[in-house]
Amino acid sequence: MAIPTEVGVERFFETSTWLDRVAIPIQDAVRNLFTRQGNFGLKARNFLNGVWLGHPLHAAITDLPVGAWTSAMIFDYLGLITGDRRLNRSADLAVGIGLVGAIAAGLAGLADYSEIEGESRRVGAVHGILNLLGIVGFALSMLQRMSRDRSGAIPLATLGYLATFVASDLGGMLVYHLGTEVSREAFITGPEQFVPVLPSDQLREGELRQVNANGTSVLLTRVDNQIYAIDNTCTHWGCSLSEGELIDKSVKCHCHGSQFALDNGSVINGPATSPVATFDVRERNGQIEVRKR
Repeated sequence: MAIPTEVGVERFFETSTWLDRVAIPIQDAVRNLFTRQGNFGLKARNFLNGVWLGHPLHAAITDLPVGAWTSAMIFDYLGLITGDRRLNRSADLAVGIGLVGAIAAGLAGLADYSEIEGESRRVGAVHGILNLLGIVGFALSMLQRMSRDRSGAIPLATLGYLATFVASDLGGMLVYHLGTEVSREAFITGPEQFVPVLPSDQLREGELRQVNANGTSVLLTRVDNQIYAIDNTCTHWGCSLSEGELIDKSVKCHCHGSQFALDNGSVINGPATSPVATFDVRERNGQIEVRKR
């Protein structure tokens, strides 16, 4: 029985641990690029991650180069068939727009890649390398266009487009099959009515405590004698926030450093871009009770 292409590709990345010899050094280099810049590097990574958007910036930008280069290919080949110079000029413009968009998308993608793991990291490395080849192909094509050599420009653009096409398919695998950069609590629910989760005297000041609220893992903490309750699942990679670090009135995930405000669950620092769910809290009859806000 034939194995579907997508399944075969996934099995390849799942079993090809040798790719880590390439993927991990690339990731370390990218991560160091941000961390060496201190607070500026953190702010730059937050911007490129899309913390300010509430979702990954990379996904929002990728449509620009893919759309522009698809248009360029159509204009190129129609111009080749008809000899219409207006189509040639349109193709050249689309290639230039695509290059600008691809560089911006690449920077955002690197920020995301700096904090992923396992199979996702392997797929991400190949995805990035293919996109780089696509950029090189179109950049060389642009140089040929500037020297009015369309016979050389179109084949280079075609090769660049093929690399980008395969890279885009791998990008889809990252999101839709591996769940990379998808909120890890997208399908988590919580109690709609107050439920008791912990005796009040068992939560100490400054303690991060994981409790169960009708099947939902909730993080409880007491800061300045006020109790906060947020979902215990980091939206970036699904790590337990109760194993993280309390910083003033926020919690920092121990896995990749995502930081969330305790009062409203908003993202203070990435790589997470989606906020965590928050819970209403009350103390009654010596018990701490929560319900999803």
